[in-house]
Amino acid sequence: MVEVGETAKGLADDGLRSVPVSGLAPLVAVVEDETIVMIGYQMLFESWGYRVVAAGAAADVLAGLSPGDSPDVIIADYRLRDGQTGVSAIRAIQGAFRKSIPGILITGDTGAERLREAAASGLPILHKPVNGSQLRELLKRSLAQGEE
Repeated sequence: MVEVGETAKGLADDGLRSVPVSGLAPLVAVVEDETIVMIGYQMLFESWGYRVVAAGAAADVLAGLSPGDSPDVIIADYRLRDGQTGVSAIRAIQGAFRKSIPGILITGDTGAERLREAAASGLPILHKPVNGSQLRELLKRSLAQGEE
């Protein structure tokens, strides 16, 4: 398991690359308002060979993108600051590009109402503490879905 705030050292040391050597690596957008967790995700995804833009809110992710860049997948914590949710963050980023970009929700919430709200979004959900292998597999599947 990857504990919240842990950088997941060792998960990237399996000798496998997730992306091709040639061309630009897929771009993962991360919306996470806990700085240490956001940095951990960024380090993990970069160690897997992805490009990453990470911030605490959707608007900041959009501001952090280079001109011409569009995320290939969006990963968001379910509960964000100021009453925002990962669902609204994912939808805001998708809306900015006017296209369906695959999204993944990560949540530590255990309340039945919150879990129902997250499930109603139709987005895949991972529960904290996140299993690194499950996260990597879901990321690969989401990227493949985005290529279809």
